[in-house]
Amino acid sequence: MPRRKRVWTLKQLCLTNIAENMKEVWAKDYIDNYLDEYDFLYIMGPFNDLASVLVEDLLQLLGETHRLTRAFLHLLLVPHLVQLNLTGCSGLVSNAIGQIIHVRCQGLTALNLHGCSRIQSSILVDLIECLPHLRKLTLSSTMCNTQVLSAIGCSCRELRELDVSRCKEVTSWGLLHLVYDQTQAAFNRLQLRTLLAEGISLSPNTDTQQVTAVAFLLLALPTLEYIAHLFLVEALKLIHGRLFEKDQHLLQSRGFPSLEEAAEFRRTSGVAISQTALGLRRLDVVLGQDLSTLTSICSKVAEVTVSLDDEPRDMRLLQSWKELSHLTVECPEFYRRSLSDMIPVLSCLGPHLKLLSLHNFHYHQESSLSQILQFCPNLHVFHTELHLDPPSSDSPPTVNQDGHDEDDHQRWHQKHLHGTNFLQLRDFTLRILDSSSLSHSFHIALREALSSVLHGAPQLSKLSLINIPACLDKLFQNVLEEPASLGQLAELCLAHSRVSSAAVDLLIGADNQLASLDLRHCPDVHRRHYHRLMEKAKQSKFDLNIFWE
Repeated sequence: MPRRKRVWTLKQLCLTNIAENMKEVWAKDYIDNYLDEYDFLYIMGPFNDLASVLVEDLLQLLGETHRLTRAFLHLLLVPHLVQLNLTGCSGLVSNAIGQIIHVRCQGLTALNLHGCSRIQSSILVDLIECLPHLRKLTLSSTMCNTQVLSAIGCSCRELRELDVSRCKEVTSWGLLHLVYDQTQAAFNRLQLRTLLAEGISLSPNTDTQQVTAVAFLLLALPTLEYIAHLFLVEALKLIHGRLFEKDQHLLQSRGFPSLEEAAEFRRTSGVAISQTALGLRRLDVVLGQDLSTLTSICSKVAEVTVSLDDEPRDMRLLQSWKELSHLTVECPEFYRRSLSDMIPVLSCLGPHLKLLSLHNFHYHQESSLSQILQFCPNLHVFHTELHLDPPSSDSPPTVNQDGHDEDDHQRWHQKHLHGTNFLQLRDFTLRILDSSSLSHSFHIALREALSSVLHGAPQLSKLSLINIPACLDKLFQNVLEEPASLGQLAELCLAHSRVSSAAVDLLIGADNQLASLDLRHCPDVHRRHYHRLMEKAKQSKFDLNIFWE
């Protein structure tokens, strides 16, 4: 059965009670007597004795329910806070709030100020200088500038994650102040692992200058595992070619040492500079033509998105990444790449992959989907978007009155019993990108592949079968014949697919954790079916959201 209406925990009930009575009980004295007089830098209030994690949960609850006010925020900024996320109330966060955090919350290890654009950069500098134990800092869409970055580089030596995306005052050259202190003429020994700098200001510098700046960052941050920047790949190529001398004057004119000196700093940090020196673990949107270079310079990549072009590429280069666990491959629709093209590389990489996402491939060879799945038994997530070719002139199947194939039923029912087990699979998505019908042989092959997955994935919690041109009724009927099949299923999307209300009833009646059911644009599910399903969920007190249109 789908999830019943949840019973709140004692913790949730208590926090909700506090949230509902904040104005009339917990903050009343402060609001009535002190709020408008001045900002208290020290307050002894009812929340000083509440555990940090509970204060964090209360702040989140008040923010999500739009009940957080300036007075509540004053009272909840307690000295023992470890993590502070003000994203949900960015409109309340002013210079005064920044100063209160500065004075009261000096033990923070994580601070999220995303969208808090009312705090001036000078206040951000003061705030950051008093938070030496920060490990995660989010300043995206704020007034962060070069001075703030310099303060981070000098003060936050324990920082592991930094997000300055979409900060209008941040430039690629400004980022260099993270890693180099011009007042001391010395490199900052940061342990930064993640740097997000998307949407920062790129003018008035040329592309060459942007590339040089990013290359400097890569060399001066020896522990960096992921950087989001528009010119990352070009910077990697520059380092790979060791073209350091030509940009030496550019760096020196701005008060920074050369790329060669940055490479030397990297060596003194215990990380040798060579073709395999960079320790990046994740790369976004790598062109197929750059694979040879990037597999040479970044040997530890675990997550990558590859964008193919019209040229044949040796995808076996991916096998150079021995630690690869998350692979996304995209190709433009008009290049008509076949899904079977991925079989050779996945025959080697497949057992190590936890995530596989394939987009805009053409389903030419009927067994290709099954083969790919068999090569990847340890997947946690599988997503694919496929184009179908028009059906060939093979003989049509014999179907019964319900539109189901009778000739292949016995073969299909036996085939899945010998399929691969996907013991770790939790998220499976198959989307057909066009409305072509399936030939008989492809119909059988697709059902066999889906049956194998659904029978062999006991942990599957999210299933999306979108725009599938074959009726899915028999698939679900056969899968649910086995006890505990789809027992962990929580989200099911069948949008634009052929499935009857009888099959939906079967799914709702099965033993599962269903909380979300998407039936939008299913041609065989009508308004009367939707209203009946909603009434059944209401009467049974299911915590189930059903979407239909």
